[in-house]
Amino acid sequence: ISSGAQILTHSTVKRCISEGRYGDIDNAPTTIGEFCFIGTNAVVLKGVDLGHHSVVGAGAVVSEGMKVPPYSLVAGVPGKIIGSSKKFLKNIEDESITISIPAYNEEKNIEKVVDEAIKEVSKITKDYEILLVDDGSKDKTGKIIDELSKKNKRIRVIHHKVNKGFTGAMKSCLYNAKKHLVFLAPADGQFDFSQLKSFVDAIRGYDMAIAYRVDNEKKLLRKLSSKAIYFLYQTLFKIPIKEISTVFLWRRRVIESIKIEAEDRSAMFLYEFFYKALKKRYKYVEVPITWRARRNGTPKGRNVITILKTLEGMIKLHMKL
Repeated sequence: ISSGAQILTHSTVKRCISEGRYGDIDNAPTTIGEFCFIGTNAVVLKGVDLGHHSVVGAGAVVSEGMKVPPYSLVAGVPGKIIGSSKKFLKNIEDESITISIPAYNEEKNIEKVVDEAIKEVSKITKDYEILLVDDGSKDKTGKIIDELSKKNKRIRVIHHKVNKGFTGAMKSCLYNAKKHLVFLAPADGQFDFSQLKSFVDAIRGYDMAIAYRVDNEKKLLRKLSSKAIYFLYQTLFKIPIKEISTVFLWRRRVIESIKIEAEDRSAMFLYEFFYKALKKRYKYVEVPITWRARRNGTPKGRNVITILKTLEGMIKLHMKL
């Protein structure tokens, strides 16, 4: 935003300030998309929706309620779309993506999952990496991902000598990511990576895009344990999101700003992470996804020990607040 530029949400800023009667003055929210440039002395009037990567020229006045598509070039008084901003943004790269996948005993699934992830992310950006975390697998998962990384330089591998559990795996997946955006997905093949683009589109203007399932293949016992834990979480922390999901897209700066205190063996990582992110007022959007049935291997994470440690961690976190 250049010097002298004004972005208005009310009929006049000066009148609002001098009279202090915001409720009595005509107003409308003004939305500025990501990576926009607003020139010197330009004015964006109330109710404008300025699409991402748009450029408003110096001295231009964008009319009230104007809808400006992404990558637009706006100039004049009143402002008109006179072309595309892309020629001015040649040196701005598309945001890069890390696909983080934790794996524990997924020898029958991991290679297919990685192939699918690469196929879909390469349609979105050329600047990506695949981060695979082997959480102390006892099968051939570790050897398989090592072979994959030898064949493809975009694949990075982290090995845990022993199984650290859910929170331990999450820490390695998220805090070792190197790209601007970090996408977490499971290694069991239940997530369809063709849905990745929905997250990349949705996160524009937000700090995180969180999945929620519109269909659920979980067995009854897993559904009941998940609902019970989530009910307690909602009761203690008043978090409004639909689901504590293991599929989400976050900006790396958000991840780096949050310190997780949960024990590695607990499943508290996401509960603590979401709570602290919202306390810092990071903005989120929710994305509906479909969920495949698991074809190979066995589900992890809902044994009695993990459930008890999660409940203990939830109560401890609540007592600290």
